Amino acid sequence: MEMMDMIVLGLLVLLVIILFILMNKNAKLSAENKKLTEILEVKDVTIANYEASRVAVSDVIENFSSLDDVMTLINAGESKASVSEKLNIPLSKIELIIKFDKLKHKKA
Repeated sequence: MEMMDMIVLGLLVLLVIILFILMNKNAKLSAENKKLTEILEVKDVTIANYEASRVAVSDVIENFSSLDDVMTLINAGESKASVSEKLNIPLSKIELIIKFDKLKHKKA
């Protein structure tokens, strides 16, 4: 073989080595990208849950004035639906008020 053939062969081997290195780096970056995507999904779910809990707490705070009325009716044996109709408060807020009252009694 001539000197030029050896140079071309050497460059070809170098090119193949660089190709394998790049494929390895690409695989590692792909795995890291997948992990980051999962982290972003968890972050989005966490933010959504946080915002939902803030809304729930603000609803309870808004209806805190009716807490005594709701709990009086519930303790008197009224159903959640009938309390909701009597006080004109949505059923979901009645349930939140009841949960809030249970938490309040646990701490007391």
